[in-house]
Amino acid sequence: MHASHPVPAGATQGAWPDVPFEAIVEQSVAGIYVIQDDHFVYANNTWAAMAGYTPEEVVGMPLAQLVAPDFLDEVRARVQARLEGNPPSMHFITRGQHRDGHVLLVEVHGSRMNFKGRPAVIGVGVDVTERLRNEAQLRHLLEQVRTLSSHTALALEAQRTAFAREVKQGLGDMLSSIRTDAARMLHSAPAGELQALTERLLGMTQQAVDAAGQIADALRPAEPVAPPGPGGQPAHPGRGEPAHGGVE
Repeated sequence: MHASHPVPAGATQGAWPDVPFEAIVEQSVAGIYVIQDDHFVYANNTWAAMAGYTPEEVVGMPLAQLVAPDFLDEVRARVQARLEGNPPSMHFITRGQHRDGHVLLVEVHGSRMNFKGRPAVIGVGVDVTERLRNEAQLRHLLEQVRTLSSHTALALEAQRTAFAREVKQGLGDMLSSIRTDAARMLHSAPAGELQALTERLLGMTQQAVDAAGQIADALRPAEPVAPPGPGGQPAHPGRGEPAHGGVE
């Protein structure tokens, strides 16, 4: 048999003749329960079904049968705190135990009440096992994306560094060699058109060497800038900046 249905504090069923409390409680999508003397003295269909029982089976059931053993002491302490009115209500996620043995996560909001003239705790609970599992999976996927993005950025920076080195060492060395040959030709070339062409080649080669250096510098990854520390100062002194003495 069900225990009598709880009604709002300070009210009686007769004081609310047009409000079907029993129907509202029994059809609630949230589990509703009452705990007294470390036992369940009331449970609606949703609360009982959440753990694989019927309301008739839950009424009279000890708290230990519906709470995971590793969380039982914590739940008992929270129930006692609410009975003592410190605090009078509490919202937390507990570890419940299903009839088949698996653990479910239940978000509960409980408050102190008088049930049949004696202190008790009435609570509302929702099974959040699937929601929390999905959130954990989402956090894991986001962490994987962050890790992949970090590896990708590092790989791109490494490629830029390698390419900049190739431009500076390979193309730069080749152009420097051409410039050296052009300078030698300039010293040995007779005055006239050939000397003018040699001077022009030497100038163009120097421009190409400078351009290769600029390209290499542009491709080289920028050094990370340290975030500002307290007071807007850099967290670490940069080059040319004196380090502050003492301990902050």
